[in-house]
Amino acid sequence: MRQVVLFIVLITGLVSGRSAYAQWEFYGAGGIRYATTDEVDINRKQLVKEHGFLPGLEFKANYKRGDWLVSLSGEIYGGNLTYDGQMQSGMAFSTNTRTRQFRMTTEVGRYISDAVLLLAGTEWDYWKRDILGQGATLGLKEEYNSWRFLAGVQTRVLQASWSDIYLTGLLVASSPEHLEVNFDNQLFDHVNFSTRSAIGARFALEVRPKAVPNVSVESDFEWMRIGRSDDAILSKGGSPVGTVVQPEHVRKAIGIKVKYRF
Repeated sequence: MRQVVLFIVLITGLVSGRSAYAQWEFYGAGGIRYATTDEVDINRKQLVKEHGFLPGLEFKANYKRGDWLVSLSGEIYGGNLTYDGQMQSGMAFSTNTRTRQFRMTTEVGRYISDAVLLLAGTEWDYWKRDILGQGATLGLKEEYNSWRFLAGVQTRVLQASWSDIYLTGLLVASSPEHLEVNFDNQLFDHVNFSTRSAIGARFALEVRPKAVPNVSVESDFEWMRIGRSDDAILSKGGSPVGTVVQPEHVRKAIGIKVKYRF
């Protein structure tokens, strides 16, 4: 809930400042994202696959001065994913995962021509997984958050009478994800630990039709691989009973959204 409040504060603050800064441009977007998460063991055997569609909202503000551009954006996507995994015994286990993804991003760009924009930025990423229990098998809740660093370029790949088309490519470097795990019915004590640093990439293709200059359509793809974490102590009532680990996992998403400039 605190992430939603931050998102609302971001939007309110930016909109209220529009009259004072004529150079600001504001964008709202609605879209849908097909997200997957694949977890593998140390032998590269698949342990878990989550997949499904997540609807979401985005907001972005750009401030341009000369050749420089500063952007501030936020997004929230959420919904249910299908969870296909297995228990520690090796038996198959299928359920649903209620998930929510939230990001806040700040970027700085410099135009080196009217068609090419160099970009660099930072981002805070929050990811919540509520893996639902089934029958006698209890569920658990996981919350991840990390800082990311972005660098890349946006370039116009087509300039036609009917539309301009832009391609954006970003390299993403993530700090270790901080992970908090809570078990249903307090089966075990909650656990806090960190995953590994990670590298990923993002690509986006945006079509800006000239017949409706305030509207554009963007399709994007992102990928990130996060290495297996170190073992963390699992306890019950303060007494150690074993260890827990976050396996190596790959997060991927492909989405489409409609953006409106106001």
